[in-house]
Amino acid sequence: AFQVDGPGSFVQNDENKIIFNTGQTSSDKFGKYVILTPGLAIPYKIHRPNPGAFKSTYRRYDPGVSLTITGGLEKNGFRFGLGSFFKSNSHHDSSYERVGLTKTYFDKQSRTFAGFLDLGYRMPLFGSIDGFAGLGLGYYLSMIEAPRSRKEHGFFATGNLAIAYNFSEMIAMSLGYRFVLEEEVPAHLIELGLGFDF
Repeated sequence: AFQVDGPGSFVQNDENKIIFNTGQTSSDKFGKYVILTPGLAIPYKIHRPNPGAFKSTYRRYDPGVSLTITGGLEKNGFRFGLGSFFKSNSHHDSSYERVGLTKTYFDKQSRTFAGFLDLGYRMPLFGSIDGFAGLGLGYYLSMIEAPRSRKEHGFFATGNLAIAYNFSEMIAMSLGYRFVLEEEVPAHLIELGLGFDF
């Protein structure tokens, strides 16, 4: 005869038998995540010409597209990993270059690439709905045509808030807001993401 002593063990002939190791719970383990997040990038900065300069530009950008990919480890709701970011915005048709008294209008674009450290926290809200807040810090490179080509690079920062619906333990769809800080085209982003947990 045997007697069940607890989850994963039983007693048989006065000896404790182990069915499986229960020393580590799911909350003690690291999970993995990957999130693909396309978005609409809405610029908010206008570069105005210097009135006293002989040659200057007025640069304003239209809404464009973005893509953020993040992945890493998760434990107890805390996420830490790496991310990559791409954003492209074309000039508004009011953008121009002024040389002396002559204005020349142009329609070019700016593209930004970035890599960053991804930090975040996910919390259950109700039912299959989770809330999420994140922060990213890293480095960016912008390729700008205004109207001639040039490059800018430097410190990159992003923060985001999102609500996610969990279709299963592995797949979730999210709707969120992201702020992107970089010199030429800082922007507010509206994002629709697809996340995978392993």
